[in-house]
Amino acid sequence: MGATWFKESRHAWIGLGALWIVGFIGALTRFSMAFFQVQISEDLLISRGFISMAWSTNLLITAICALLGGWLVDRYGTKKVLFLSAILSTMGTGVVLLGDDPIVFFIGYGVISGLAGIGATTSYVLMLEWFRHHRAKAMSLLASASSVGLAIITPIFVSVGWLTWKDAFIASFALGIVVTLPVIWVGIKSQQQKDMENPQSDHAIEVEEPDMPLTVTPSSKTFIHLPIFVVVAFALFTCGVNMGSVEMNLVAIHQLAEVSPSMIALSMSILGIMEITGSLLCGYFLDRYNKLVMMSILYGIRILGFAFLFMHLGSSPIVFAIAFGITYLSAVPGGILVINEFANGKGKHAGILLFFHQGGGIAGALIGGFSFDYFRSYQNLILVDIIICILVTLGYFVLFMTHRRGISIQNKKVAASGAL
Repeated sequence: MGATWFKESRHAWIGLGALWIVGFIGALTRFSMAFFQVQISEDLLISRGFISMAWSTNLLITAICALLGGWLVDRYGTKKVLFLSAILSTMGTGVVLLGDDPIVFFIGYGVISGLAGIGATTSYVLMLEWFRHHRAKAMSLLASASSVGLAIITPIFVSVGWLTWKDAFIASFALGIVVTLPVIWVGIKSQQQKDMENPQSDHAIEVEEPDMPLTVTPSSKTFIHLPIFVVVAFALFTCGVNMGSVEMNLVAIHQLAEVSPSMIALSMSILGIMEITGSLLCGYFLDRYNKLVMMSILYGIRILGFAFLFMHLGSSPIVFAIAFGITYLSAVPGGILVINEFANGKGKHAGILLFFHQGGGIAGALIGGFSFDYFRSYQNLILVDIIICILVTLGYFVLFMTHRRGISIQNKKVAASGAL
């Protein structure tokens, strides 16, 4: 199996490395919004609901731009769209630094950074085009970039107490100019997609070897296509709610439960480490086993994590960090892989699915922010996370059972026709 790593194009691995570096730098903004929410609220004299609105506006614009991004890629090419996305992201970070004004913060982070969403779909499309044997692994490795950044950045900012959210934004702005833009320009080759699509290419004429795919017969595919799209869309919406809950409110949840700062820092580092570990593990299993079963297990683990978070036990920060971290980065790639395997759309559904994911993020951020402002508690938010994760777990499992039953019926029909 190890030899199959070399069956992928060299340009594919170079491109993945370039995108990974971009994702790693993006962790600075993610960390700032998650760890410094209270400090941002105090410095700018704004409520957590206002911060949630800025976050939600960012996600809404990102979702809309994700749909637009597919059209832009077809018209102008992946490299130009990614480069423009990076420029907008860097500009948004720079605008936030212009002054201590809520409106400036909202415009910079909520609006301009949201426009960078035109590049949200391209990474998934590129992974599907570049990789044939290790798609799940490649997606998982790419998703791990932000987590590696989180695991490294958290202890640095916690141990150096004088660093603030503005320092994180300054670092993000500088790295965007010095590293992100050059890496995209040099690392993403415009010829890559042509190489993958060129019928004379060695990779193009290779027979794709699916990694333990879901068996799809014509009858079962017709029967299950719409239901599975609905389930995956709701699953990504749920993942978005989970993401909005954790990215925006996890530190605040722990602070409200009077968890010590050292425990919060430890749990955040564990979260980042487990995201990396989980992405590799889930990528390995998604390439080899039934994806519907794996996704059902994934959301089942999330239920356990949110249940511990809801109970606020002494072990809750660590247990949640492990349970949620190990599943965090695989829900979106797993869902897209499931859809791609049934519909064989090569990423054409990615924009729509990411729209649902971003919509869930908006809902999670708003529920968390306004729940605290009105009830001084995040319990309602955590309860919502538990309920929708239960629904997704059941949805994936029912689809698996339905699909297996459809395959069994089809096999019986084939056997009966053969006997005749």
